[in-house]
Amino acid sequence: MFLFTTPPASTRETAPAAAAGARGAAAAEVVEAIRDGAQSTGVGFDYLLATAQRESALDPSAKAGTSTATGLFQFIEQTWLGVMKNAGPKLGLGAYADAITARPDGTYTVADGQARQAILDLRRDPKVAATLAGALTQKNREALGSALGREPTSGDLYAAHVLGARGAATLIGNAQAFPARSAALDLPEAAAANRSLFYERSGRARSSSELYALLSAPAAGRAPAATDLTAVPQAATAYAALDGGLRSLFQTDRRQGAVSEGVARLWQDRAGGRPERAAPTYFPRSDSSGDAMIAATEPSAPAETGAIPAAAPVTVPLPPRRPPEFSGQQAGAAPARPRAGAPLDLSLFMIRSGP
Repeated sequence: MFLFTTPPASTRETAPAAAAGARGAAAAEVVEAIRDGAQSTGVGFDYLLATAQRESALDPSAKAGTSTATGLFQFIEQTWLGVMKNAGPKLGLGAYADAITARPDGTYTVADGQARQAILDLRRDPKVAATLAGALTQKNREALGSALGREPTSGDLYAAHVLGARGAATLIGNAQAFPARSAALDLPEAAAANRSLFYERSGRARSSSELYALLSAPAAGRAPAATDLTAVPQAATAYAALDGGLRSLFQTDRRQGAVSEGVARLWQDRAGGRPERAAPTYFPRSDSSGDAMIAATEPSAPAETGAIPAAAPVTVPLPPRRPPEFSGQQAGAAPARPRAGAPLDLSLFMIRSGP
């Protein structure tokens, strides 16, 4: 007896292909069921398809681990029973709707336990689930339109699918009026059932604008950073004033041209052959008066539009003249050279005590 058996080559090659074909056929049936549900309820097919992809990845048997949400559109039990009770008769599901009773507190129940389970199991039927999802969307559209005073966007409708029409209206209003306010403060029950939506992995609570962006972006097909209520303007920076961008600061290839015009102005066109400014010179002293001032200037350049003006001439004073008493000579006289062997005049190093 062999513990491991290698299947024939024909089986190894056809099994994956058969499985892929089965998955493809099942997905095609789901998409077709969503299309039929959109047509029967007057809801956009693209919206329903995007919602099913977001909620269950087009898996009719998907089941949430933290709630009773089940099926393509992740209906919880009370929402499913409510939509079935109110919209079922118009959609050919009157027999199921008649078995559901609406309570005074707004909840729904089914007297017969077996019938109740049968109705809830219909959430795994793609055709029934898509049809009721379309009916729920229409109901949310009417409620949000009245609350917002405008036609709801796809993002608004998806927020209502997750939070209910009343919860979505609250979130949208807060995202406009109090964008930084924690969304969980006003929707505590929804936050408890959908913690991953209301809180980041680090535990930080998402604000109303952040949660709206997270919910509306997938349904609307946009990135969260630029939704209807949370568009973030791009601030201009000082670097944008440099024509050609910062790349030219590091460009060395002469074939691609010189640096950008803005950078060239900052560098005062040093590569254009402007003469270097001469440094001031102190020694040797070449004038006879000793009181002259040495001025170091650079040739003036013609004025150009946008050019940085040339620096003002730099005037540097000469060091003070050496006192005659330390040189042993009269003012203006040539210095005397000591004779060989003559004694050193120590008076030059004595501290004077009088005038």
